[in-house]
Amino acid sequence: MLKNSRKAAVIVLACMLAGGCRQTAEQDGGTDAKPYVDISLYSDVNFWKLPEWDTAEGTITGEITKQTGVTVDAEIPMKEADTRLKLMLLDDELPDVISVIDSTTVNQLVTSGKVWKIDEFLKTYKPDSHLLTEFPEDIKQELIKRDGGWYALPSHLNSKDARDIWKPCDEYWEDVVAYSDNNAIIWNKNLLEQLGIDISGVVAQEDVFAVLERAKRSGLKLDGQSIIPLLPDGNDYRSTTLKFLLENFGAEWVDKNGDYQDNILQPEAKEALKFVNTAVRNGYIDPEHFKLESSQIYDLARSGRALCFIGNIADVAVTEEDWLSTGVVLSETGSVPVQGKNLRATAGWIQTFISKDCRHPKEIAAWVDYMTSEEGKMLCTYGFPEKDYTVGEDGQIHRTEEGRKKEAAHAQTGMTAFWMFANTAWARSKTLEGEENGRLVLAYGMYPQTVQYDSSLLMFPADLFSKDSEAGVMEQEVSAWKESQILVTVLAENEAEFEREYKMLTEGLRERGIEKADAVKNQEYRKNCREYQSYIEKINSGSEDLEHDQ
Repeated sequence: MLKNSRKAAVIVLACMLAGGCRQTAEQDGGTDAKPYVDISLYSDVNFWKLPEWDTAEGTITGEITKQTGVTVDAEIPMKEADTRLKLMLLDDELPDVISVIDSTTVNQLVTSGKVWKIDEFLKTYKPDSHLLTEFPEDIKQELIKRDGGWYALPSHLNSKDARDIWKPCDEYWEDVVAYSDNNAIIWNKNLLEQLGIDISGVVAQEDVFAVLERAKRSGLKLDGQSIIPLLPDGNDYRSTTLKFLLENFGAEWVDKNGDYQDNILQPEAKEALKFVNTAVRNGYIDPEHFKLESSQIYDLARSGRALCFIGNIADVAVTEEDWLSTGVVLSETGSVPVQGKNLRATAGWIQTFISKDCRHPKEIAAWVDYMTSEEGKMLCTYGFPEKDYTVGEDGQIHRTEEGRKKEAAHAQTGMTAFWMFANTAWARSKTLEGEENGRLVLAYGMYPQTVQYDSSLLMFPADLFSKDSEAGVMEQEVSAWKESQILVTVLAENEAEFEREYKMLTEGLRERGIEKADAVKNQEYRKNCREYQSYIEKINSGSEDLEHDQ
């Protein structure tokens, strides 16, 4: 007994010297003492930053710990996050909480049998959780449809049922629902003024190129560095920059018969690729910028050196004070721009799972419940009342100057940093503040010529192609070829080389089975059409299947 007492004393003394034991002041003998518990969080969102956990009074993380008894040890690798997670899955070493966006990883977690169903987890460890009664039903049904059960807590909740629970505080949010798209073309106001360029009415691709050429020839420098005529969205360009241009140039997802067809096989896709290639060959785009990470593109966009940016403007934190949008880039072929809008509930963005082998499940349940509660959302989004925000007579939240500074330093303060629990509908019920990019995200959708289609009809099960099946291997080869050959095509050194590389792109896709993959997807598309009593109408009637000998 004495030996054990001495051992305990040594441990306590070592913890005091190291400052490493997280426990209450009464730990030395009080009956109410309770040590904090560490939970591990892993994510594949490589541009996400969470603060170092601080348990001090008056900090957001400290308040979370005070309310839940939890501290969070987050690991967010810059590279190969999903590969590492798959190895953890194989080795039965999953972190306590996993927040991911990769659809393949989501499917592997669900089918592994190693993560909880959210409702079963909460009923077991937090039966009075508000999530069991307040979670939007239409989003839950989409999750069940995708995964076969409610396994994930999605971020950025926004749907009809969500907006019924958390009603928008202003009509502006209705426009956002109807027209917004974070992928946009925007122009730097300061550089336009220095160049003496009036950008109003510049929507045709030849006019866009004329402005970029003028900028390149100007020799204008900022802080001793040449300006960047056109900045793409780094190594994410295919899902942002190119995606936006494909829609601008009218590349749709159905062929002349109304059947599903990958939009990269549409004739309009060639025009979009040619736009990027022309920008590269004329020196408007630096080819090295296609290699950059999101954080590097963020820095370039914020440096003030980029005249034009095409990509996801949410990731570069631009404001209407410094930027404007012309809305569209119109093809010289006369094709009509299209915009995919999901007219139904979505499964959100970041998907958060809880490992069945998690340590401290009761505390994790309390933490999840708190972080998604009204109190938790207010703390994590706006901080402390009167100090970081006030409530106006209109009932809307208004940040104080100190609150704005903390929001800007979210990676250090934690304010708005917990993306995994972001609730878009709830946030839009509280304030209009923070919408510095306001009309920038609406410009494309509200452009008079833009025609919308229901992109929810193109949502297919993550396991549509089993990874190890013949079809699954084919789909992987198609995807890999598309990724590599698109880059080769847009980097072609002259028009003749562009034509050759583009032909290799389309022929290579067919050789690898894209038409067979499209046939499988068409069955799912038609199934969705029947279920939702809707279909995608062909807009650009001149868009016909590319000839194999093109």
